[in-house]
Amino acid sequence: MNCPRCRRSVPPDARLCCYCGKRLADCEAPQRRRHRRPRGTGTVWKDPRNKNRPYVAVAADGTRIGSFATAGDAVQMLDRVNASQAAPDRLCYTLSDVYERLCYTLSDVYERWSVLHYPKISKSAQQSYRNAYNKAEPLHRRRIAELKTEDYQTIIQQIADAGGSRSLCEKQRQLFSQLCQYAIHQDIIHTNYAQALSLPSPGAPKTRVLSAAEVSAIWGMVCDPRLGETAKIALTLVYTGMRLNELLTVRRDDVHLADGYLVGGEKTEAGRRRVIPIHPDVRSFVTDWLAAGAGSSPYLLASKYGLPRDHNNVRKSFGSLMQKLGIQGVTPHTCRHTAATKMAASGLPPEVVKQILGHADIATTLNIYTHPDTALLVANLEKIQWR
Repeated sequence: MNCPRCRRSVPPDARLCCYCGKRLADCEAPQRRRHRRPRGTGTVWKDPRNKNRPYVAVAADGTRIGSFATAGDAVQMLDRVNASQAAPDRLCYTLSDVYERLCYTLSDVYERWSVLHYPKISKSAQQSYRNAYNKAEPLHRRRIAELKTEDYQTIIQQIADAGGSRSLCEKQRQLFSQLCQYAIHQDIIHTNYAQALSLPSPGAPKTRVLSAAEVSAIWGMVCDPRLGETAKIALTLVYTGMRLNELLTVRRDDVHLADGYLVGGEKTEAGRRRVIPIHPDVRSFVTDWLAAGAGSSPYLLASKYGLPRDHNNVRKSFGSLMQKLGIQGVTPHTCRHTAATKMAASGLPPEVVKQILGHADIATTLNIYTHPDTALLVANLEKIQWR
């Protein structure tokens, strides 16, 4: 075998001429360094531990496709996999297709997104998204391709200026982010501009407790023909420290009235299936509920259909009760804070209060749910003898 350049004889298995360095005809050209692959199309890297097949092709989702002898083979296989995963209509965009997608408004994207997303979530979550969408009415007719972070931030700021809570602003940002993600997947936009949105600070919690006079006023409504049932529920929450939904989902089989307790709870591992004492003052309410629903439903507080009472309806009735009594700034959860504060003020050990409320950490009981009365603090401090 002779070199085509210097015509000298070279070994038959040589790849280069040992005299002039000319690459021989049977020698494969070296792999040139390629530019970085586009984002989302996978990658090819070299594994020095594999001598025979060192080039590894990895798909965009992290799946390892295989090892290959040359980088060219790995790139070809990766391109073949990407082509097979792409939808046929996305491989042949026409100019009109691209123009139509670029003209999609925020309303168009919301309609297409909601059809796919709503079947996966609850009705209450759907309503939350609808409310957030209605708050973005100034952006409905604008093309989503032209909307930027400042446009979305304007809606967030309007909600905050109107007195909206941080949770409402967070739901608004979540909707914008979901719509941007959908638009990215449909090749309408390329950036999720909702990720840079800023929310108002959480602020101090507005929780308070019911005073003794307010609890006494609720007792005065027990015999009311319209709101008496709601008053009984409110007092049961005050005297047991249960969450509203915990009371509404208690099963009759879990009520041990003779022993003075029921089994229930939710939310945390420490709170589920916990023992909740029934105070003697509200034991008659539980007795009436057991008698009223005997044989008709497995739930202690059941609707006429045998299901647990609707959480939202009970909250509305609670609001009507408080409005009639002139009590402001309270929710059903205020009753739980009231119970925790009363238990602590009555001398119950913090560990007992923690178990009754179902908290996993005693710091939650002490720092969040107990609100010591100022007069009680002063009276206890005066008990200290300095001289």
